[in-house]
Amino acid sequence: MESIIADIVKIIKSENNVIAREKALMCCFFDLIRELMKLALEEVDAGLVEETKKQGYQIEKKNKRSVVTAFGEISYWRRRYACPGKKARYPLDKLMGYDKYKRYSVLAVKDILQVSAVATYRNTALAVNTLSCFNISHSQVGKLIVQAGKQIKAQQQSEERYDGITQKKKVPVLYLEGDGVVIKGTKKRLEFHRYQVCEDIINLSKTRRKRVQAKEFVSLSRLDALQEIKAYLANAYDLSDTLIISNADGGAGYAKKDFDEIVGYCRQHEHFLDVFHLNKKIKDRLGFMPAMPSKLISAAEFKYDRHLTDVILDTIESNLVDELEYWLSSEFAGGQLDIGDQEELKGAVRASLRKTHEAHLCIHHGAIESLTAGHSYLNDFSRKINQINI
Repeated sequence: MESIIADIVKIIKSENNVIAREKALMCCFFDLIRELMKLALEEVDAGLVEETKKQGYQIEKKNKRSVVTAFGEISYWRRRYACPGKKARYPLDKLMGYDKYKRYSVLAVKDILQVSAVATYRNTALAVNTLSCFNISHSQVGKLIVQAGKQIKAQQQSEERYDGITQKKKVPVLYLEGDGVVIKGTKKRLEFHRYQVCEDIINLSKTRRKRVQAKEFVSLSRLDALQEIKAYLANAYDLSDTLIISNADGGAGYAKKDFDEIVGYCRQHEHFLDVFHLNKKIKDRLGFMPAMPSKLISAAEFKYDRHLTDVILDTIESNLVDELEYWLSSEFAGGQLDIGDQEELKGAVRASLRKTHEAHLCIHHGAIESLTAGHSYLNDFSRKINQINI
């Protein structure tokens, strides 16, 4: 510990520029974390020897591996085990979730995907390279997104997801949420569709309820995600006595009728529009009455007063009808046209529709001056042009 502190003090004293000093400290800290992680992984690998040998495996050799994690790239040595008739194993990699042939850890991929959901591939790479201690290119970001989408789809299509479901659950309330996420790239964009199922669980004290996530479905295809969540609900739950509460932003594929299709038969289904999009819709539609959006939002969301909400809506509708009527009648507010005015108007319309001939102003004289010598066809053409007089 004393040597580490001494190194930190040395860095602080050696750098005069505040930015360079902080960068040097950050590199020092991350180097220390990576070294500690390397030693810890190798110690864990040594502790797995006895357990793995009991399963009939023997140590074949030790190999080095590098993995990019959320705190940088780490390199470590781990044991490879072999057993006759079985595939070779790396118990440490399996324990840590470091998939074969995958360079990035699960958390690193998750962080990259979260940034790419709101940014292009290039901006995602810029953010990751600036704020983390490893570098990634925009093309690598795109590859990670495609790989993650394929892996998610393969996992959702596996029938093993329903293994172990022997009896359908009965829950008083079930929550469903759906949304689409667009990830923009340099050449194309990817659209993920996500549905989430949450159960309403009563805790041991019997005084409070809490929502617990039961299942999440993510797919590149909305139809695939719909089929997955429908199959899960049909296999996992008995909804005959369940209240379903669904929520979405009201976009294409996320309306109440879409959730009715997912739910099927249940005791009751209540669908709610996402609060953010509801407020945005209210403000957009009531722009002609600036005082009304806040009143309607307060009545509907905070006071939860149906009567007050109806009164506000009736007021808005009344004002809207009065203002349409006003604009339709305001053009002729000065009075009606007399017969003479009507005849004059008809004549103006006929005159505007009648085609009239206008004399065309032509070129009175044309000439080509030849600045080069020797080409007779240019001279002939010039003489003919010069003879034109209109």
